[in-house]
Amino acid sequence: MKGDGIQLYSYMEGSNNRYVIPVYQRRYDWKIENCKQLYNDLLRLTDDKEGNHFFGSIVSDVVGAGSTTEYHIIDGQQRLTTVTLLLLAITKLVEKGEVESKEVALNDQIMERFIIAKWAKEDDRIKLIPVKRDRQALHSLIFGEEDEYVENSNLTINFKYFYERLRKDSNLIDEIYSAIQRLQVISITLEKGDDAQLIFESLNSTGLALSEGDKIRNFILMNLPLDEQNKYFEKYWIKIEDLTNKRIDNFVRNYLSIKTFSTPTMAKVYFEFKEYVNKHNDSLEKLLEDMLRYSKFYKKLLDGESGFNNRDLDSAMFNFMKMDRTVTEPFFMEIFSLQDEGKLNLDDLIGI
Repeated sequence: MKGDGIQLYSYMEGSNNRYVIPVYQRRYDWKIENCKQLYNDLLRLTDDKEGNHFFGSIVSDVVGAGSTTEYHIIDGQQRLTTVTLLLLAITKLVEKGEVESKEVALNDQIMERFIIAKWAKEDDRIKLIPVKRDRQALHSLIFGEEDEYVENSNLTINFKYFYERLRKDSNLIDEIYSAIQRLQVISITLEKGDDAQLIFESLNSTGLALSEGDKIRNFILMNLPLDEQNKYFEKYWIKIEDLTNKRIDNFVRNYLSIKTFSTPTMAKVYFEFKEYVNKHNDSLEKLLEDMLRYSKFYKKLLDGESGFNNRDLDSAMFNFMKMDRTVTEPFFMEIFSLQDEGKLNLDDLIGI
């Protein structure tokens, strides 16, 4: 592992570079208050014509892919995405004539230096490649009209925040652009033999606000080749997230209770899960198949519906759901599993 202090704009430049947010990462989740802090820091920089502003670290695994170089972002996607949105807001304002810049063709300059690779194939033009559920929002902001924006996306919300603040500070547009170029980061790149998961855990222990579910997803997918990451994410993980209403922490806690006959505290779910996986010789795909199967039973409990179109059973399940008796969830998940395996019939299930 090696690290260098560089200007963020230098890290983001290069028409042949792609910045890939791997599928195991969470979605972009910076809120307006985070953007406000960054914007205010930049305003302070406009008064200091020579100082830099340290903007944290970006940890990446650099992968050569033919004519392009991919930076798989292990840590730093929130900062990288936010600055991309800020630069894009400047571009759109200049393009629409709502602000004037003394820079030559500032909108084209920003787009071609930091946001798109002008001469790449159409589906490979955007340099930042977010996780799948954020991808359409970014594409719409770059190439779409305002009525095509994905309104409920954090990318769109934060882009609009920057757009309005920059419009109000139109007389400072060049100074703010100059301040962005003085954002400094530590760029840390992995070398052969570095354990990405251990590095991630170390970063997380110093304050990266991830849930136990985030850490579990990273543990499962991080060290796989990119094509296997995408395969397992699409085939299993995204379905598990949807079936559990993204309550991965609770689901995995229940799953461990069933498999180990012991219920971990919520704060230890990740480490207990990691220990469970390391003690068993099942393949990753077999583990994910089993988790997907149990997530379907968990959904029945969340919805209060058995899926068997039986009034007595669904009435009992609905009442239990309303009582919010989460301590019973592992028991009933296993009951549904036994019924699914043919070891209990429907009458047994209703009786239980």
